[in-house]
Amino acid sequence: MAELGKAGDPPNPAAVLREPARLAAVDAVRAVDALAADTFARSVDLAERLLDTRMALISLAGADQQYFRGDNGRAVPWHGEQERVDWCFCSEVVVSGRPLAIEDVRHDSAHRADRAIAATGMRAYLGVPLLLEELPVGVLYVIDTRPRLWDPDQQHALEQLGASVMSEIRLRLDAAEHGRLYARAAAAAVVEHRRSQQLQDLARASLRINAAPSLDFALQTATEEARALVGTHQSVTSMTTNLRWAQAINAVSLSDKYGEYRFFDEPPAGEGIYVLVCKDNRPMRMTQDELEAHPAWRGFGSYAPVHPPMRGWLAVPLIATDGRNLGLIQLSDKTDGGDFTADDEAVLVQLAQLASASIEKAAALENQYEIARTLQSSLLPQQLPEQSAVSAASRYLPAAARAGVGGDWFDVIGLSSARVALVVGDVVGHGIHAAAAMGRLRTAVRTLADVDPTPEELLTRLDDLVNRQSAESGDDGADPAHGGSADVGTTCLYAVYDPVTGRCALARAGHPAPIVVAPDGSADFLDLPPGPPLGVGGVPFEAVEVEVPEGSLLAFYTDGLIESRQRDLEAGLEELRQALTEPCDSLEALCDHVVKTLLPEPPADDAALLLVRPHSLDETRVATWDIAAEPAEVARIRARTARLLAAWGLEEMGFVTELVVSELVTNAIRYGQPPIQMRLIHDRTIICEVSDASSTAPHLHQARIFDEGGRGLMLVAQLTQRWGTRHARDGKTIWCELALPAEGEPVQGLSVAGLAGLDGLEGLDGLEGLSVDGLLPPDAEQ
Repeated sequence: MAELGKAGDPPNPAAVLREPARLAAVDAVRAVDALAADTFARSVDLAERLLDTRMALISLAGADQQYFRGDNGRAVPWHGEQERVDWCFCSEVVVSGRPLAIEDVRHDSAHRADRAIAATGMRAYLGVPLLLEELPVGVLYVIDTRPRLWDPDQQHALEQLGASVMSEIRLRLDAAEHGRLYARAAAAAVVEHRRSQQLQDLARASLRINAAPSLDFALQTATEEARALVGTHQSVTSMTTNLRWAQAINAVSLSDKYGEYRFFDEPPAGEGIYVLVCKDNRPMRMTQDELEAHPAWRGFGSYAPVHPPMRGWLAVPLIATDGRNLGLIQLSDKTDGGDFTADDEAVLVQLAQLASASIEKAAALENQYEIARTLQSSLLPQQLPEQSAVSAASRYLPAAARAGVGGDWFDVIGLSSARVALVVGDVVGHGIHAAAAMGRLRTAVRTLADVDPTPEELLTRLDDLVNRQSAESGDDGADPAHGGSADVGTTCLYAVYDPVTGRCALARAGHPAPIVVAPDGSADFLDLPPGPPLGVGGVPFEAVEVEVPEGSLLAFYTDGLIESRQRDLEAGLEELRQALTEPCDSLEALCDHVVKTLLPEPPADDAALLLVRPHSLDETRVATWDIAAEPAEVARIRARTARLLAAWGLEEMGFVTELVVSELVTNAIRYGQPPIQMRLIHDRTIICEVSDASSTAPHLHQARIFDEGGRGLMLVAQLTQRWGTRHARDGKTIWCELALPAEGEPVQGLSVAGLAGLDGLEGLDGLEGLSVDGLLPPDAEQ
């Protein structure tokens, strides 16, 4: 027996066979069996023919087993069979890494391959190592059943064939590696595409949530987007305030699978597993088994029987910018039937982060909106006061929460002489600043109206006030949306209707003109000079006085009623004009019809509507007398007053009314200038007016006890409900109102002694000659 290529003592066989890098190389070759089967078969066949042997085989040597490849179907093991690694001489070739030639195995005293000899009838053996990256992974060998002398050329040929086998194996490995790389690249591309799609979906979801017009819409949108992104049948979003679950706002999104629970809206009990998410501000993900094993998972409280069944669970917290917990988003029952994954959790966490900012912002805006809305509501009239001069109805529609509360306002103000002021205005901007500006202006209008200026005078004074406030605040020309003066640029319309004359005086500061609906049902816009908005200054306001026939209707409104993104201003005005011609049973019904027609959806801006039906006063309830500037006129006027009160059925008011008339007429004769005129009006009160050409206004003051005069106005103030002075271009009017006796209640008697007991009227020395029954001297003309 001769052993070719042997040099020195071989290394430790066990160490070589079990070397990890070598075993990894063996596994790599085995992994491409399907690709290399033809290569193995061709190589074995070629080895038999080259060396003229009856058997050839390839063996891949593992740590304990060897695996046969490329069998020729005769006496050797079949392809894929296994034997112990020491079954033949192959382990020796692998351990040495060199060829091994045995001429006659009978000369082998160690009996190293008895089992292989018995199985194959082997007498001669020639094997060469198969090297992969210089690591011996197996052996290509031939077997002869007779003794054989192996020459160097045969060994070299077999080595060349082994090298060729391994070259093809390397090509197969490279191809497999390329395939794996391609597969990994394709998988990475799929993952990248999915992530890109998720990012796009997240961006779209963020835009939808951020664009939600209210907090409820933001929560519902976040709930629906969470279910769509992860792919589940259930999604619930809950928002709390400091973990007060009883006040939680909830949004639910369920697929058709849970259609029977679609109207489930029970509040959280605050006892379940979801509370842990909010307390720790950390996501939680569980399989169904883990969920059911958790002690807190059934914390639904009393509504557990109606809660949709759970199928796995994923929940992430909603966290405010300052770290506070806002609530959480919960998902259950994946549409693919699987468990929630780390990727699902990552996507939901990203959505929750985006949604938290939008939800926090929406909650802050809604809170600010509610504050402004409450402020605005408290500043607007809760109900319109009843007036004899007009019947009125109104509607106020605040803008959607995202737009913010505006500064529209309206008012109906009772004036002297049964007249009424009608006001509508629109402050620039939205929010608390606009509501506060509206409150200031409404109060200013009421204060100015109390001194009875003409409409153009009132707007001029209001314009001065706005300019002064703007200058004092340092916000001249500032943008009201950024904290500037919201008063500047405000529009306003002020009208005064007189039921005695049936005429209405109007002036406007940049506000839309009112619409007059005639008794025949036709409607048209009043032709009014527009005037500049308040705070502009430099342009005077002009008033127009129009006659308003009985049965007419006046419509005042703000631009929020007629302007929208769906129509232009002209179309809105025409639509309003047409809506006002619709026959309705009442002003309230007409208000509802107009609002429904023009604003089928919540407006983008505040909208106010004031409908007024003026009423003329019956001529028999008004008396006007010219008065000569002579003291004797006082008694005659008292007498005419007594007769007029009797005609009105108010004899019991005679003493007080005549006393007041006497004082006012006496003051006009003594201190005023002719012409002097007196007017009595029977309305909800008895109104007494005395006018003269002097512009000097009387003043109420405290007379000293021994003063002979100075108590007239004090007497009038004590005996009447209210009194005042109204200036005109050619004089002034002193007026007062006396309350009518309540139905069924007698008027309490009043004596001279009683008058002396009134506050501030001590020492009435001038009343000795008065008759308590008529307040007339004995010789007065009746």
